[in-house]
Amino acid sequence: MTNYKIHNLKLILGDKIFLILGILAACTLLFYAFGCQPKTPSIINPDRKVTVGELQIEIDSLMTLSELRFADLRKQQEIKQFVFNQAIAIGQTGEVNPIGILTSLLAVLGIGATADDIRLRKQRKLTTTKIGE
Repeated sequence: MTNYKIHNLKLILGDKIFLILGILAACTLLFYAFGCQPKTPSIINPDRKVTVGELQIEIDSLMTLSELRFADLRKQQEIKQFVFNQAIAIGQTGEVNPIGILTSLLAVLGIGATADDIRLRKQRKLTTTKIGE
């Protein structure tokens, strides 16, 4: 009975078998071309493959992280410069100006607090984005 069905199928399809196989191959190729996104190794975790959108998120997060690190370095350099300038002023005049030191210190701390606030906002934004999973 199975041979009878196969024989009937061959009679129905006849010479169109190659056309049907070609259409089936073309559909498979189209499905693969449009259904599979290209992937590349992740920058953060090279064992993981990521798509273009995920790679862009990783790049943005690394840029934000580098900006945070540079802001921290600038803050440290400002404090170092402040201490150095106060030491020079004390060495040149021989007098300690507590009001000037307090004013300058509060200005540096105010800049630092603003930088910390910006840093914390960016860190919160980074933690809400899933990276490296």
